[in-house]
Amino acid sequence: MSPLLIVALAAFVLGLAWAFMVGAWRDAFATAWQRELGRTGEESANGLVSLVIPARDAAGTIAPLLQDLHAQQWPKEAMEVLVVDDGSSDGTGEVVRGMMRTWPGLQLLTATEPGKKAAITRGVHHARGEWVVLTDADGRCGAQRVPRIVAALRRSGADLLLLPVETRGTGGLLQRMQEEEQAALLGVAAGTALQGRPVLANGANMAFRKASFVKVGGYAGDAWASGDDLFLLRRMRKAGLRVDFLADPRAAVTVEAETTWAGWWRQRLRWAGKMRAVGGGGGWLAAAGLLYPWFLVCFTAAITVERLMVARPMAILLFWSASWLLWIGPVVGLVRTARRFLAKVPGAPVGRHGMAATVLALFAFSCYAPVVALASLVVRPSWKGRRI
Repeated sequence: MSPLLIVALAAFVLGLAWAFMVGAWRDAFATAWQRELGRTGEESANGLVSLVIPARDAAGTIAPLLQDLHAQQWPKEAMEVLVVDDGSSDGTGEVVRGMMRTWPGLQLLTATEPGKKAAITRGVHHARGEWVVLTDADGRCGAQRVPRIVAALRRSGADLLLLPVETRGTGGLLQRMQEEEQAALLGVAAGTALQGRPVLANGANMAFRKASFVKVGGYAGDAWASGDDLFLLRRMRKAGLRVDFLADPRAAVTVEAETTWAGWWRQRLRWAGKMRAVGGGGGWLAAAGLLYPWFLVCFTAAITVERLMVARPMAILLFWSASWLLWIGPVVGLVRTARRFLAKVPGAPVGRHGMAATVLALFAFSCYAPVVALASLVVRPSWKGRRI
């Protein structure tokens, strides 16, 4: 057997393994979503739920979010909203105080230490509810978010509940690319968590039992400015606590896409830097997902007419083409499932994404992701005025 044929066979076997894995994520996501669509019962407001919002320089976004939370289809007396001001200098506190005049359940706290994790910790320790729901200060949500989350927490008995996040733009290549990328990450987060092996989380939307947060020590000893979501996920898993994912678009949070290439680059560096929290099998899985298409590129470059003539050309070409399809097809299927899911999120635009956009975004991600990963090892960008 020629070396080229051996490489072709190896690429095919790896492609099969990849396709089965990603296909299983897609199936788990789709099945859980359909199951949630069948749940129509209203959840009784038994007990208090605490919504914690860490906020730093969020004067331009905090008011719409608080309006969304005030409009929740959940009794006001069964919900408290705690905004923790993390050293804002743009009047964030004044915006919150203005809304507190007519909303007794809204409170403004001041972080005692700098950083998002310290702000979250301050809010959690102040919370009076059994369940804590985290929301980034720049998110938006529908009116059924809180009741759907509380129902899922009670039903599943989860210590940490991962929740869907949509990145939504106003058009243009950069924002469309981010929408597709985040749909893929949503699919991975949902699929792996629903299979009992979560590797991703999004701090813009997650919920947990206050007692479980205290049990794992919160973020004690964690010196990194970002990564609150993945670090908490890792601690919960290490403690053997139950982690689940709620595949319900009514519980989703929407965040705006970056509008500039510079902002996009800094955000990707920050996200890549916190991937060190994945660790274990999840870290190897992420590395394999990034490197496999590059392995296919190198394999493709090695195919020449001369090498084909001394081997079995038809077998090599069949394995080569099948390997590319086994990589592209399942990922596109996962993203399309995520996009159909996100189309049901309150306020979602209709019919904006086609198959071509998904494929192009996939190839773009495969090109820049390794570059970002390597750059994150030496570059530490500023995030909200602090080094990550």
